[in-house]
Amino acid sequence: MNLKNFEKYFDGAILKRGLDYYKSGRVENLEFDDGTWTAYVIGSDDYEVTVAITNNGDIEDTSCDCPYDWGDYCKHQAAVLFAVRNQAAPKSSENKQKLEAVLGKLDKQTLLGILLDVAGRDRGLKEELLMRYSDETDALGYAKWLIKSAIKSVKRRGFVEYGDTERAAEGAYNVLEMADDLLEADDIITAVSLCTVVLDEMVALLDMCDDSDGDVGGAIGEALEKISKWIDTHAQKDSEKLFDIIYQHAIKTMYDGWISWRMDLLGACLPLCSNSTNRARLEAYLAEMPVRQAYEWGKDYDLRERQKLQYSIIEWFDGDAAAENFIDQHVENPDFRRIAIQNAVSSKQYDKALKLCLGGEEKEELSSESASGWKHFRYEIYEETKDTEAQKALAKELFLDGSFDYFIKLKALYEQDEWPLIRLEILEELDIQDHSEVYVEILIHEKLKLRLLDYCKNNIDDITELYPHLLPECKNDVGVIFTKYIQQQAETANDRSMYRSVCDLIRLYKKACGAAALDIRKELASQYPKRPAFLDELSKVK
Repeated sequence: MNLKNFEKYFDGAILKRGLDYYKSGRVENLEFDDGTWTAYVIGSDDYEVTVAITNNGDIEDTSCDCPYDWGDYCKHQAAVLFAVRNQAAPKSSENKQKLEAVLGKLDKQTLLGILLDVAGRDRGLKEELLMRYSDETDALGYAKWLIKSAIKSVKRRGFVEYGDTERAAEGAYNVLEMADDLLEADDIITAVSLCTVVLDEMVALLDMCDDSDGDVGGAIGEALEKISKWIDTHAQKDSEKLFDIIYQHAIKTMYDGWISWRMDLLGACLPLCSNSTNRARLEAYLAEMPVRQAYEWGKDYDLRERQKLQYSIIEWFDGDAAAENFIDQHVENPDFRRIAIQNAVSSKQYDKALKLCLGGEEKEELSSESASGWKHFRYEIYEETKDTEAQKALAKELFLDGSFDYFIKLKALYEQDEWPLIRLEILEELDIQDHSEVYVEILIHEKLKLRLLDYCKNNIDDITELYPHLLPECKNDVGVIFTKYIQQQAETANDRSMYRSVCDLIRLYKKACGAAALDIRKELASQYPKRPAFLDELSKVK
């Protein structure tokens, strides 16, 4: 798009309204600086338009802060482009550069009057100044207004649609930037408070928007991250007030359905718990913290997260012995059970470690969950204690459950001359129990091609995956199985898609066994002369 022909990129009605705006003098403060034009278009609201333009008139970018989203360009952009094109020459940026010198000569009262006048004509600037420079209470109120205004600009019938959440969250991101500035000015209290305002509004917004793009969730995550980072580096300043701000926010009922965010906030308070009052408040809340009862998984998750934070407090401030004692008292929490097992192994308390593993297995089996994780721990203990017989029994159990690595471990536990008989016993057991997947993996690993061929004869649809493990010794048998399978598929094929699948099988057969596969193509063509679509697909097999 170029300044000479921008009209053809605009909707006709939008272009006409933009021209009317330009002719009626609604484009004000048109300025040019460093390749970019800026102007305000005056209407029911005042909107800022920018146009980035090259020396030859190519428009590289243009934007407007109005809420119009029915097309690529709005009437305000059209009005400014007409103004730019009809400008005799760009206003020199030298005037802008002189502004600092001019303002520097003015007294405080005159500057105050100028600032009030400008802010009176730009509500956004006014609110930003108030938020940045008011006392804490006013700043929070203005932050809330800024966030709500952005949401309101795109909310339709009480909902923010997919694609509008970025604009809905703009106010929140602006507030977070201002919080950064306040932190640099060493006002951590207001900075953290602004983050809690963002969290209030964005968590509420999640219930009335489609946040598939993650704009709202991103603002929440950024606010949580800032609070955690700032508390970590400013823990000794205003610790009780900071703790109270975060704590009172974290226990709000809005987090009852977002427990992980509540725990992130409470976890951010950890550095503040060197203050005994803060620690006592946090521990008292955790001891009585409500847990979700609707779903067992929710209840378990809440309990585990609570205990992890309780453990962190003890680990931070009470030392290793107290932390280990807490773990031993809460081994029903799988996270702590793992740590307890590792601690027991490290201190060579193998009986204790095994007891913990077996307790974990029993608990998981009672809840219909997989107990294999604890069995892996138990196997490591048997390795550590060189209990070969226990390793053999458990390795067999684990590879039958699908962990094929344990078949390799099992093989390594036997002497070379013992292995063939053990392997035969395993294969016969698998054959009876129909562990087909594990059975096939063993046949492939052990290169037992005749057994694998027998398996394929009884499961001919697996030939497409297993034939590479049978070649070249069983090439003729592979061809026979392929032919049988192709014939079966051709019998049931009744549309072009299925015919193509049959032809793909012929091509795979050719890849496996060579040109002999083309005989089946001729056979099928003569067998199904009244299927023209099939004949057409067969003719494409070369």
